[in-house]
Amino acid sequence: MKIVEETRTRLVLKHRPLRYWFIGWCIFTVSLSFLIYCTVVDTASASLSCNRSSPNQINCELRQYNLLGSMNKVKLFDPQEAYILTKRGSKGGTTYQVIIVTPFKDFPLLLHISYQENQELVFKINNFINTGQTSLFVQQNQRNYLFFLNLFILIVMAIATFFATSPVTSCTLYKSLNKVFIERKSLRGNHIIEQPLETILNFDIQEKQFKYSKLYRIVIVFKSGKKIPLNPQYTNENSIRYVFSRIHSFLKSVTSD
Repeated sequence: MKIVEETRTRLVLKHRPLRYWFIGWCIFTVSLSFLIYCTVVDTASASLSCNRSSPNQINCELRQYNLLGSMNKVKLFDPQEAYILTKRGSKGGTTYQVIIVTPFKDFPLLLHISYQENQELVFKINNFINTGQTSLFVQQNQRNYLFFLNLFILIVMAIATFFATSPVTSCTLYKSLNKVFIERKSLRGNHIIEQPLETILNFDIQEKQFKYSKLYRIVIVFKSGKKIPLNPQYTNENSIRYVFSRIHSFLKSVTSD
């Protein structure tokens, strides 16, 4: 919070929530990038079709679809086997993924499929490879997972937007008009509070303990008992203490006059 104007008859304070803007837009940008990746790049469903042209020759085609329906085709020649790769996350979560082994490269299928479904798929692929079946067609689908993941990302983006559009607060103490004006401006709209100076009981400093430090904000306490924070977002102590002292000096001059 800063003093932008101080005269004998007027004191103007302004608070810009820069930290909230920065955090909000950073989270929004990262979330948007992740949303685009999940929608456009990540595979929502996949199908594998194989044909045996001779006892020792198997040709397969892997088709991968994103949420928008775009398809990517991959040719697999002479698959040797399929197995389940188990991945354990740092927080204890476990995922299972089918890997198809070929002489040239290993091809992973979808990651967010249950172990039972993967087990059934591995059995079908290996059974086709090791028997005389002439054709195989199998599918995997993780659209529901991506749908709920995208829904979660949209919620995070909405919260980030709320922080990124936090209002700029202006407080003007008018001695000549005997008024205090508190105005909050943001992309969400403007809001103005107007009260006579004599309705102010006092100004108070509220503190809040965060993880590593304490932050502060100034609150107007009215005689009616209503409390309105001048800076809704808590900030550093030095600027708050200085502004608090200037407010008291201004109000004393109003009282003496």
